[in-house]
Amino acid sequence: MDTNLESLIVSGKDIDRGLVGMLLAPFVRLGRDDGSIRPQAAWASLGANDRILVYLLARKAMRALDFPLDREEATPSEVSAATGVKRGTVAPGVRKLLSENVLAQKGRAYFVPNHALQGIRQRLQPFIEEGQK
Repeated sequence: MDTNLESLIVSGKDIDRGLVGMLLAPFVRLGRDDGSIRPQAAWASLGANDRILVYLLARKAMRALDFPLDREEATPSEVSAATGVKRGTVAPGVRKLLSENVLAQKGRAYFVPNHALQGIRQRLQPFIEEGQK
């Protein structure tokens, strides 16, 4: 196998769109018209930390799709307002997800780093499989 080194180069904005789509499909839809993240039936099966994770993953997808979103990251207050997860639950939740390396931090805001996508797949797989039954 003769691999050209240049074929290994990607942009920091490049994501596995198929994987992100598969991870989000059971849980949310993305409203292009208003930039909303619309929960689906499987959203109810998620605990607070997984709702935080799916919400931030949806923001990653929206940026990749060139939605008019000023930034991928979200503060705990923004996460709480968008997900309905109480602010007092979001703050320790993002810290836990940060310690598990599925979130990264930029200032006072959090986002899903590209390197975490496979781990998130393993984490959400039971919910995805349950939704397919």
